[in-house]
Amino acid sequence: MSKKGVSKISGNLSPKVGEKTLYTITDWYPGTPEQEQNPAMVTWELFKKRSDGSFTTTNIKKVGDGSFTFGEVAAKNKYRLEAYLHEPEGKGTTVIDITPQPAEVPKINKVELLYVDESKGSVFSYKDKLLAKAQCVNLTNEKLIFTLWEDDEKGDGHHAKNLFVDKKEGTVDKTGTATAEFMLTKALMQKASQGERDPKELEFYVTVEYYQNKKHATNNVEAKNPDYKPPVQQPKSPTTPKSSTPAAPKTPPKAVGSPAAQKPQSKKEEKGIMEQASEWFGQLWDWGESKGTVKPGQKPAAKKPEGKTTSVVNGESKTTCICKETKLYWGKHFTCQERKKIIEISNRLGCKPDYLTSAMALETGGTFNPAVVNSLGYTGLIQIGTTAAADINRRKGTNVTAGKNGNLKNMTKLEQLTYVEYYLEPFKGKLNTLADFYLAILMPVDCGKGDQKNHVVFDKNLELDYNKKGEVIKNTKWVRQRAYEQNPAFFKEGKNENGRTYVWEIAAEIQKWYDKGEANAESAFSCQKSAEPAKVEKQTGKWHDPVDNPRLTKYNYGGNVKPASGTYGWCRRNSDGTKKYHSGFDFFAIPGKDKVYATLKGNIHQVKYSATAGWIVRVKIQNVKDLLAQEKKVGYKTQFTDELKGINIKETDEVYFIYMHLQSVSVTEADAKAKKEVDAGTVLGYAGVSGSIASGGRAPHLHLEVATVLDAYGKGESVRTNPARFVKLNSYDTKDQDDTAKTKHIHKK
Repeated sequence: MSKKGVSKISGNLSPKVGEKTLYTITDWYPGTPEQEQNPAMVTWELFKKRSDGSFTTTNIKKVGDGSFTFGEVAAKNKYRLEAYLHEPEGKGTTVIDITPQPAEVPKINKVELLYVDESKGSVFSYKDKLLAKAQCVNLTNEKLIFTLWEDDEKGDGHHAKNLFVDKKEGTVDKTGTATAEFMLTKALMQKASQGERDPKELEFYVTVEYYQNKKHATNNVEAKNPDYKPPVQQPKSPTTPKSSTPAAPKTPPKAVGSPAAQKPQSKKEEKGIMEQASEWFGQLWDWGESKGTVKPGQKPAAKKPEGKTTSVVNGESKTTCICKETKLYWGKHFTCQERKKIIEISNRLGCKPDYLTSAMALETGGTFNPAVVNSLGYTGLIQIGTTAAADINRRKGTNVTAGKNGNLKNMTKLEQLTYVEYYLEPFKGKLNTLADFYLAILMPVDCGKGDQKNHVVFDKNLELDYNKKGEVIKNTKWVRQRAYEQNPAFFKEGKNENGRTYVWEIAAEIQKWYDKGEANAESAFSCQKSAEPAKVEKQTGKWHDPVDNPRLTKYNYGGNVKPASGTYGWCRRNSDGTKKYHSGFDFFAIPGKDKVYATLKGNIHQVKYSATAGWIVRVKIQNVKDLLAQEKKVGYKTQFTDELKGINIKETDEVYFIYMHLQSVSVTEADAKAKKEVDAGTVLGYAGVSGSIASGGRAPHLHLEVATVLDAYGKGESVRTNPARFVKLNSYDTKDQDDTAKTKHIHKK
């Protein structure tokens, strides 16, 4: 059989960092049917060259879009780009090797002003925190000067001296971004100190500058006093006669050939708002700025908690669950967590959540049963078939299967919704109408034709194609002909049925379910509080288990029954058979479902994300006596040959509980800085598989360590003990572990 799909692509092999580059399809294999030669359905996947010379995926995949912009860090690496309709080939003319080049001229591309919730802004409250973000190229690790200054020229009460407000330094990270934060209350205080009591509004600029060969002076980073204003540089030569006209402020020289030399004066230069000569750290290389306005009546922005929205009622902030604020059609058939996930999925896909629930209603006959399997093996909420499941596995690296013997039907609604999103991802940008949304499920090749009412989707009269053996070729024609009889729900012509199903018939059927959905929206809410501040749940005594129903993991990462690998000690093996140390204990936990708790009263000492270990929370126990009392109650004995008991904790020790791989956290870095106190039973977050050493395995778990130092990395057995000494474990030989091990669990940030 001849090849089908993309046969050749082209584009710039040495793109400049920071510049958008378009790659295009230049040819198709001769065996590709004309109707399949659609660039919108082509997947563009980027691979990275590793130290061993191999290329592995970066997980950057885009459907129908061959444009790529390489960031700062890309200049140090080599990549391979491939475009494919069905499967990647890994070689030949379907791939091109790319070596991104550093930008020739370091520059500041743009300056943006953001609210505290990181949305773009231009009008702010006096109580707002302003985020200024500079997007740069070829400036990684360089420091920029951010200056906030007001530009109030109009109206009575203007004071020429109250221009400077504050200054910060920001370092450009590996993505080419530098950020600075300003509290706008300083601007108001400064105006008040100059005698202006009733400002209607205040205009300001944030100017960002980069000085070539700059020497960074830390004592000039921030103006502590809001009344501080750097004086304008004046001439000091005793031979210069006094003049009634003040000398023009001296400005830093612009580097020859720099972006700054090509630009006109900035607003800051026009107003003479320049630093003193002692603060000139070199030649001005580039600058950028952005304007904003502060208004007294503007309400301050609030940072949105995940899964929550914030509204202001009678002057008071009220935080409510997003699943309650959104009138979700068919919402009564879902829990709070499921409704939130539907809304989040729809936001990522750029479509209405009501489209998704209406499609699920039609496909399941209004039951929303994830276990429903039809006679052809199509399974679950949107009836995913064998071919679609295989495509999901190819794109996402999962192991999902449809049909009576598949694992899709064994999932909960919450779990299966993940695969619903995976299925719909290739159609992002096309799900603009209800008809198009449903066509993506029913007849994917027609998604985007929802406004073509008379387009024929199914046709029982189509002449099929045959191969040389006389066998029917199962192509698009075959699907269209076969599907007509299988979908009588779309027969809307009555006696005039002509063997064809049109878009308008499909649109009428899905509209019927959409209209029913409004009457099935949820009205009696019982929202889960997972996104709220840490919560204490009831459990007797001072101790609370780190997870509910604590059990050792039954399976290892590869999905093999090996409970010993989850225990503490030298219980794992390297590829050559030698023993490998495991620094904690793995408690079975389902990602996004099982809560993670503080075990005893303590203080948050660290909340961070690690590329290898994922979300980490470190809690220091306040009273070690309580921990030792818990150990006596448990009386734990090691279960496996290579499991270690660990060091014996003493009352005088500092003891830290270290939680890893969480999907999400309910505590923050600010809590860690403040050493926030938490009680036993405080929810620290939700279990997950975050981090490269956990994501992609078949044994989701909470990795817990108990150590006598905050950071036990690299210190081995000398500072750790077995966490199982403090937890009364239940049996690990349970069906939910068996079911969970059937699927790879991938962390999505």
